[in-house]
Amino acid sequence: MNRTILYEAHKALNAQFVEFAGWEMPISYSGVLEEHKAVRTAAGLFDVSHMGRIQVDGQGARGFLQYLSTADIDSLRPGHACYTLFCNTEGGVIDDLIIYKLKRASFLVCVNASNRDKCLNWIKINSENFPNVVINDLGDSIAQIAIQGPKSSEILQELTDVDLSAIKLKNFVEARLGGMDAYIARTGFTGERGYEIFLPSMIAPGIWDSIMKKGEEYGIKPAGLGCRDTLRLEMGYPLYGNDMDEKTTPVEASLDKAVDFEKGDFIGREAILRKKEKGIERKLAGFELLQKGVPRHGCRIYSNGKTLGVVTSGNFSPTLKKGIGLGFVLPQYSKPGTEILIDIRGKAAVAVVVEPPFYKKVRKK
Repeated sequence: MNRTILYEAHKALNAQFVEFAGWEMPISYSGVLEEHKAVRTAAGLFDVSHMGRIQVDGQGARGFLQYLSTADIDSLRPGHACYTLFCNTEGGVIDDLIIYKLKRASFLVCVNASNRDKCLNWIKINSENFPNVVINDLGDSIAQIAIQGPKSSEILQELTDVDLSAIKLKNFVEARLGGMDAYIARTGFTGERGYEIFLPSMIAPGIWDSIMKKGEEYGIKPAGLGCRDTLRLEMGYPLYGNDMDEKTTPVEASLDKAVDFEKGDFIGREAILRKKEKGIERKLAGFELLQKGVPRHGCRIYSNGKTLGVVTSGNFSPTLKKGIGLGFVLPQYSKPGTEILIDIRGKAAVAVVVEPPFYKKVRKK
């Protein structure tokens, strides 16, 4: 089983570990609820070094990624990032990811941990038709740390001379951390103000310790995969493998905003368009329980005895104090305000369809 460069730091913090996508990762330290609250009110520090990081360089890199992904990569400027999808020829989602535009003809592609090898192979195979493209799997040479929460800027600012307040959402800057070059990006998976740091693996343990020490007075907590999941669910962010896969098109997964049909050709474009024009048979929708209960992955969704679909992601929201979830339903039942039933251990729980995010708060731009 793989371990990140920060494994010993997690052990020292008495982390509880689980296997995730072939990695031994901390699921929690002090408890999911406590860590969740820390991120919403102060700050949480995550090790996300298990994610895949692939650099694509060369004069043909822009055109190649434009063809490979669903977003308009041509519009990206240095220092900007975008959420996008890789789709197969049938329109199914291979992965959802973030592409960062570096200087010159260079891009950093950050993919999900469960899809590291798959995405690397997909990129290599399709690059054969594009000259002047160089692919570099950064693998374990680069680590990735995420500090998330309303106090994240104040904590991290003490470790760099870059003005973090000037970094807008989905933007990033080059910075010096621990005497070495790094990228600090205003991206994350929690809905709070936060930063993802890409840095040389050799300095990651030291930077982790420095952030934890600087953050003590602000109430920072090390945070594991458990609260990462409850935080992303409160925002209605889909999770690959649960809420989408290679048999799911972006139209079905309610990810239309990640697809730019006007930009020109890309892999899966025609198949996705056909699905959109023909009409879909299922659609991913968010829901909130109107009574006590915790919806879980695989629970049946129904109405008047008719099965509508299944819950793909579900949990108890620590912030909202209610059960929330995402699930595929028949399209006519995906409209906000529609009442549905969730089968929780053989009992019917009344729920209502809502438009994510479930957790809403005014955030600084």
